[in-house]
Amino acid sequence: MTMAQKPDFCPEMLSALQNANSILLCTHAQPDGDAIGSALAMGLGLRFLGKEVTLLDADPVPTQMRFLPGAEGFVQPEAVRGKAFDVALAIDTATTELLGASKDAFFATPVTLVMDHHPDNPRYAMLNVVDGKASAAGCVVRRCLQALHIPLTKEIAACLYCALSTDTGNFRFQNTNAEAFSIMAELMETGFDLPAAARPLHQLREEPHLRLLGRALDSLKIFAGGKCACMRLTQEDYQAAHALPEHNSNIVNYALDIPGVEMAFLAEERENGMVKASLRALPPWNVAEIAKAFGGGGHKLAAGLRLPGTLDGLCAELEEKMLRLVEGQP
Repeated sequence: MTMAQKPDFCPEMLSALQNANSILLCTHAQPDGDAIGSALAMGLGLRFLGKEVTLLDADPVPTQMRFLPGAEGFVQPEAVRGKAFDVALAIDTATTELLGASKDAFFATPVTLVMDHHPDNPRYAMLNVVDGKASAAGCVVRRCLQALHIPLTKEIAACLYCALSTDTGNFRFQNTNAEAFSIMAELMETGFDLPAAARPLHQLREEPHLRLLGRALDSLKIFAGGKCACMRLTQEDYQAAHALPEHNSNIVNYALDIPGVEMAFLAEERENGMVKASLRALPPWNVAEIAKAFGGGGHKLAAGLRLPGTLDGLCAELEEKMLRLVEGQP
C-alpha cells in the first residue's frame, strides 16, 4: 500500500497536537533506534510548527544514536517532575510499563496520545493511532508529519532512517513492506547523508558490545533438534565486559542466524531480582504468544518480557515452551 492509499490520519490527534503549546514526547525505557528516531523526527516536526517540545525517556540515548540531530535534548524523568504540559505523546511504546519512570509524567498530562506499531498495544491513551502492520513506529510518525504538512528536512530524514532501518533489520526482516521503501525513497530525496547515518547504526560497535557478545556466544545452547537456540547473560557478564544494557543490541539475532534454527531467545539477569528475555523467530512461529504467557508482548517474530525471577528458572521455562511449540503440544 502506498503512502497515498493510507487512510487519513486521526483528525482528533492532529487537532490535539495543533492546539497544544507544550508537548511532552515520550518513548519506552531502554530505547532502540525506532524509539529514538521516531521521537526525534516527531519532535523536529512539532518544533517546525512552533511547539515547545520536551523529549523524555527513562534511560539515556544509546551511544550509537547520539549522532542524530537533537539527541542531546532528551531528558530523564527527574527533569520534568512538577512541570505541566498540554499534551503527552508516547511513541513506539506498547504498554504503560514500558514507559518506566516516565509513566507518572505522561499520565499527569491532561491529554494523552499514542503512536505505535505493536499490535498488542492496549490503547492506553485518550487517543491512539496503532498500526500493527506498519514496519516501524517511524512509519506512523511519517504519516502524521505528512498530515500536518510538515516538510521533510535532512534532519528529519536522518531520524526516520534510524527508525525504519533499525526496526526492519536494515530492510531485511519480514516486517519490511512497500510503505517502508516508499518512505525511504522520500528520505533519499532530501539529500541526507545515508552513509554517515548507516555507519554508526549498523557497522560501528563499541568494545563492551563485542565483549558482551563473546560471553553470550559462549553460553549458546541449541535444542529441539536444532530448531531452537538460546543464550544467557548474567550480571557478572555485564561487569566483566564493562557493558551497559544498551550494549546487548541485536545479540539475540546471532542465535537465530544459525542454519536450521527457527526460534531463539536471549535471557538476561538484571538488577533487583529481575530477569529479561528477548525472543526472535522465523515464520510460521509466534513468539509474541510465548512472551504474553510471562506478561510480555511484542510482534509475532520479535517479542520480549521482563519479570521477577532467576535466570535459570526463566531459561528452563522458555526452553520448555519453545520445545512444546515445536512438538505441537499445547
